[in-house]
Amino acid sequence: MNTASAVHCAYSPFSQGVDTVAQRLYLAGPDVFYPDAAERAEHGRQLAQRYGFVALTPMDNQLPELPDGPSMAAWIFAKNIDLIQRADFVIANLSPFRGPSADAGTIWEVGYARGRGLPVWGFSSDSSEYRSRVTDDGLAIEDFGGYDNLMITESVEQPLQPSLEQAFEAAARYFQR
Repeated sequence: MNTASAVHCAYSPFSQGVDTVAQRLYLAGPDVFYPDAAERAEHGRQLAQRYGFVALTPMDNQLPELPDGPSMAAWIFAKNIDLIQRADFVIANLSPFRGPSADAGTIWEVGYARGRGLPVWGFSSDSSEYRSRVTDDGLAIEDFGGYDNLMITESVEQPLQPSLEQAFEAAARYFQR
């Protein structure tokens, strides 16, 4: 555990009320694009607290007034990188988004986290085979039986979870070892 990023938590389901050090997780996903983005972030924070973790979400960043789109993009990028760097692990929403695959930004965050040595748990509303969601355009479609491109499926702790809460449960079991 990256103790520099840990915070004290008075209660954890594993501590029987004893003061423990809570691990921080980054919640990755396209949830920021939904009309209920704030509610989704709050739900993630509540689940994190229930499992004895502290959630860091892109919604934690308060975008200042900036002169243009490129300045806003650079600011958001830097802030989200900072959140991932402060995290001990990642939980990623890998549900197909605007196409047959997970959100491109989320995929990048998963790769960045893995490159930093962080474990990643994923969840998805659609665990069907990636091949079944891709339109045949005459190009090869990978056929490894995974829910997405193999570079995504192999970056995530197995198995893919069907919900955010189940991803939290899997992470909690992992850290209980």
